[in-house]
Amino acid sequence: MSVPKLQSETFGTERKSELEPLDPLLEVNENVASEILDEPDKEEEFDEISPKVFSLKDVNEPLTLETLNNTIYELGVINLCWPDIVEPVFETRTKFPESYYTNSPKERLLLAYAECFRRQFLFHFKPRKPLLLQAPNECGLQKMVCTSIRPTKLCYSDTSTWQGLASLVADYFDYEALSKPMLHPERIMSPYTVIIRRSGNPFELAHVLVSWLIGAGYDAYVVVGCATRDTCMAIKYRSICADIPDESEKKEEIPPPDEEPRYRLVPLPDLTSKYCRDMDKKADDKKQAELNKTEKERLRKIADLEKAPADAINGWRTHAWVLVLPGYMGIDEPFFIEPSEGEGHLLDSEKYQFIDSVYNHENYYANVQSTDIGLDSLNYDLSDLSAWEHLLAGEPHHRRQMVGIDIADKKTAVQTEKHLDMPVSWVEKLEISTDEYGQRYPGSHKVIHYKKVLLDKFSPYSERDGVVKRIRTFEDYALTVPLITYEWYKHRVDKMETVRIDHTKREIRETFGIGRRDHLLKHVYSMDALVGSVEAVRTMEFNYYARLDHLTRLVCTTLTFDEYYSNRSDRLESRLVIYTEGTKETKRQIKDVTETYSRNHEIPSKQDVWKKIFHLQDNTIELLYQYAYNYVTNNTRSYIKPNLAETGGKILFYPDKTSGYIADPNAKQPRDLEVYYALCENMEWEHATTKQIRDRETDVNGYLRQRHKELTEPMLAVALFDTEKNEAAKKGWKEQEAKKAEVTEREKEAEIDPLAPYLARMFGSGHGSGNPLTVKEATLIREQCINDFKSKQLARQMLVQERFEKLNNEYKNKRLWYLANQFILTPEKESNYFTMSAELAFQVHTLEVRLTRHQDLSGPRYKILLEYLDKHPLLKEYNRSKNYYGIK
Repeated sequence: MSVPKLQSETFGTERKSELEPLDPLLEVNENVASEILDEPDKEEEFDEISPKVFSLKDVNEPLTLETLNNTIYELGVINLCWPDIVEPVFETRTKFPESYYTNSPKERLLLAYAECFRRQFLFHFKPRKPLLLQAPNECGLQKMVCTSIRPTKLCYSDTSTWQGLASLVADYFDYEALSKPMLHPERIMSPYTVIIRRSGNPFELAHVLVSWLIGAGYDAYVVVGCATRDTCMAIKYRSICADIPDESEKKEEIPPPDEEPRYRLVPLPDLTSKYCRDMDKKADDKKQAELNKTEKERLRKIADLEKAPADAINGWRTHAWVLVLPGYMGIDEPFFIEPSEGEGHLLDSEKYQFIDSVYNHENYYANVQSTDIGLDSLNYDLSDLSAWEHLLAGEPHHRRQMVGIDIADKKTAVQTEKHLDMPVSWVEKLEISTDEYGQRYPGSHKVIHYKKVLLDKFSPYSERDGVVKRIRTFEDYALTVPLITYEWYKHRVDKMETVRIDHTKREIRETFGIGRRDHLLKHVYSMDALVGSVEAVRTMEFNYYARLDHLTRLVCTTLTFDEYYSNRSDRLESRLVIYTEGTKETKRQIKDVTETYSRNHEIPSKQDVWKKIFHLQDNTIELLYQYAYNYVTNNTRSYIKPNLAETGGKILFYPDKTSGYIADPNAKQPRDLEVYYALCENMEWEHATTKQIRDRETDVNGYLRQRHKELTEPMLAVALFDTEKNEAAKKGWKEQEAKKAEVTEREKEAEIDPLAPYLARMFGSGHGSGNPLTVKEATLIREQCINDFKSKQLARQMLVQERFEKLNNEYKNKRLWYLANQFILTPEKESNYFTMSAELAFQVHTLEVRLTRHQDLSGPRYKILLEYLDKHPLLKEYNRSKNYYGIK
């Protein structure tokens, strides 16, 4: 039965016209396919060999060059003719290292070795797909796949673990599915080119990830095999997004008591009918079973609808992923990594179906085990020759298991072996610059479509509002009915970190980091709330530890205003404000205020107020005191406030306008004076509380106006030392450099001519560097200059000498005075003497050093002046005559 030909799986007909002669060492391994390449082209037609049968089909029809090239490509035949590539060009890149378009003798020998290995493997395992041993690179040159891996250590903080590296590969590159899903890729670019292009097929991404994992110290391998269609094509709209925050309520389980209490109440007898209880239980179980059946049927229908359609080539789709083996970096069990997702998977994952081979930069291992049971049943010990066939016989030095052999002898034995080892990688170092690493995603943005979820990822500083990730959940598969939107922010000046928008409840929840001036941590409000309105429904949570008022939470509704405090010195815990309903005034009228206080153990409970309730509309005050020990009721006191307008502003006490309850029947009633003082105190407290409430409303309005400005005009914070993004710092640095250049230019003094004052004295200020002076004029000016220099040096020396002698004599006199009076001096005078003496000694020493330096430098300075005058252009005639007559 013939297999239908896939239109997407055709091989190009390009052929290199000039081929190098084979090396003598490689001529032995030349295969029939390479000999046919040298024959003239034939025009006969031939059907493409289906990948499903590969080597099982006998071809009797005449071959054309196109079908032959297609067959060579499908069978993975290694061409041992080396093309002469002089000026390689790939896309916009024209300059490549020589290793990209030439093969070293060792690489050619390895390819011949690999071709022999391929034919032997095909002979023993004919039903298997051909092995991927080589692939042309971006320059069109065949390269061994193992040499395409270049171990590189990245220097960033989150690239030291496999999670960080896998996430970087998934974010940094765009995934390109194979154009021929059942065959190996026609070309595998170098990882360096993949980094430049920021996109690649699964094999290229696996090469990059394995290179970085090996550089980080992991035992990683590229896996060549088969995977499901969703995995090969990076389809994620049938999978659940793992980045959605878990908002399920976590119930804390109360641990059972260690021991049963010795004394406990006897439980009441259960007088209900056991028969009725059993019948009710059966009815409930039957009802629950029906509900479970209905739910199970509903989930089954949903699963059938979400199930992927049948794949005609299931089990034959070629794919590449990464295998990490235990033994290094704390890895205990082998696992897979999908480069396109950046996530790890267990060996029994349904994503992967078959393994053909694994390889890294050291060796190539072909799988000879059956995968019918599953990939988790395979033996992943690569040193087991019954499970893995090695391309190269010699194991690397660090993988040898030699017992009882000295390390030096072991290393010498390995180095003196005649086994062929893997050549060094031909790829450039796989480094990423800081700017490219900061631009995490291609184009600074990546969108991933999950089941009923859209995930947007943004590079830092790429968006005006600083968003770095956004998750949008929907109710339907068409993504038309939004449910919840999650947003994450970074580098915002207002310290906003996350936003949760519930489109069903029409609620917005914002969370902030530490560092705001108002110390706001969370803000929850309605989407329909008026901007900057304190009367809307909203909840604000604060960092009470950094606030002077220790405000913890603020809950606002249309008719209430709740404040919650923590750790206040006055023990205030909460304040509930209730407003009057239906008023037309601009400000809401306060109806009731309730303040709650914590227990103060320093005073008796009968004097410790628990709640203060101010009924402003009813003109009354209620006081509730703390509960005393072993009491089920507490003391209370209520007041009817006097009308201050009638009493002239004075607080008068009327015994009939106050009432109270005392829980202790043996306690004495409070005196009227104490009740009066309590009334005065609470009326003043009511006035202060009302003012605080109005001030709080003003503060909240200010918070909301500031938040509205922060949302409409977002600003991003830039690190001080980030010169690329910190425009203010960059501008300041440029201004500083400009000022520094101006100062440097201004400080550049013109060359000082010692003869300038004498020339101005003799000829005026207009005399410049014109004709040389006559011998007479030059002699006069020269003598004046030298005499002035000598007199200046002598005067300076005399001045320093005079100051030195004066201070030295003063120091000696002070010393003699102290020796004569040291036994009668007070401690204060003695301390003053030592301070003055130290100062005089320092000045004397300074003048002495200055005098010595002046004497040492006078001679060299005089010599420099004479040399300068001997070379002066205006004294040219004088110097010539002096040299002629030998004048000194």
